[in-house]
Amino acid sequence: MQNENLLQSTFLLIYWKEIKYMSKTKWDKIVSGNDLNKIKRKRSKDFITKKERRIALPDFEEEGWIEYRSYKDSKFVGVKKSKKFDELFEDKIWVILYNMGFKHMNSDRNFCMSYDPKNENITQQIDIFAADDETVLIIECKASESLKDGVFKKQIEAFYAQIGGLRKEIRQHFPKRKVKFIWATQNYSMSKPDLAKLKEWDIAYFGDSEIGYYSELVKHLGSAAKYQLLGNLFANQKINKMDNRIPAIRGKMGGHTYYSFSIEPEKLLKIGYVLHRSDANSDMMPTYQRIIKKSRLASVRKFIDDDKGYFPNSIIISIDTNRPLVFDKSDKQVDDAIATLGILYLPQKYKSAYIIDGQHRLYGYSDSQFAKTNSIPVVAFENLEKEEQIKLFMEINENQKSVSKNLRNTLNADTQWNSPKENER
Repeated sequence: MQNENLLQSTFLLIYWKEIKYMSKTKWDKIVSGNDLNKIKRKRSKDFITKKERRIALPDFEEEGWIEYRSYKDSKFVGVKKSKKFDELFEDKIWVILYNMGFKHMNSDRNFCMSYDPKNENITQQIDIFAADDETVLIIECKASESLKDGVFKKQIEAFYAQIGGLRKEIRQHFPKRKVKFIWATQNYSMSKPDLAKLKEWDIAYFGDSEIGYYSELVKHLGSAAKYQLLGNLFANQKINKMDNRIPAIRGKMGGHTYYSFSIEPEKLLKIGYVLHRSDANSDMMPTYQRIIKKSRLASVRKFIDDDKGYFPNSIIISIDTNRPLVFDKSDKQVDDAIATLGILYLPQKYKSAYIIDGQHRLYGYSDSQFAKTNSIPVVAFENLEKEEQIKLFMEINENQKSVSKNLRNTLNADTQWNSPKENER
């Protein structure tokens, strides 16, 4: 009887704790689908608009508003005003993440979250909230109109103190997601102690270089730019629910062990990373790849989706791993063959495969209907040094010769000679 009463008391205590704590997080401010698209159109503009009574126009003009439209009902007028620099900065990052394909985002600057389990009334305003199927990003933004030194010791300490509670609150509504907190600045030169604290507390830092890089990247890659972002934010962290077993051939070439296999583009996109030459990647020097041109990527995507095209040549990568790759030899082998058949276990981690050659072919599959159903050939080296990657990259690109125009015309004529279409013949 005593045990039964104790059990009932425990249940009642848990019950009352749950009743007592009522989260004040404004989850209704997180939008998706068509609502998200509408917010994007507002966030993309550098001004705000609203409809007001015409009689109040002089008062609004004193506050910096200007008339920009009229209505059938002359009692009303449309007014607009330029956004402040800090709002423009938040909107810039928000739109970058939207264009990367994040599906759930805050609608405005009034999104607040509970983070103190002892007092639900204590909330924190969140500048940017962005979530997809696997990750959630929380971004704190600091902007200045002109260049200045930034010392944020107290603000960073306060931000760090809230992280544990915010993470728990997030996982109540977005379970099984990886959560990352980001400190973003515009026109600030961060102090070394502040940067050291951000690194120590695993808070990512985005300055002008990083934001400029992702802004440029998303213009060219679209949603594929998200793979570069996640690679940086979650480097060496496990990718959930990824089957990493790949039938492969192991061999030797140029003194290096390599693996040849076929893989779905979606998998390689998740673990892949391209070392673009950018100030944002300065800590990973030396880097050697240029950002893909938007027009070329569009033509590759069209070739894959509309023309049902394919690329039989292999993508070249270097798998970055702290321990030797696991390779289970098959029971059946070819006698006297140098190559070995087996199953390769790829690292289930972000940013574990550097793309040396073939980024256009790989990124062409992002947002493609064939990203999961096609497979692409890959030659993978193990832990190639950066200098060796650059050497291989240069050798591949220097030794490749484009087909001459005359030969292209001749080959094209040969292939069309027996075409059933008269105009092609």
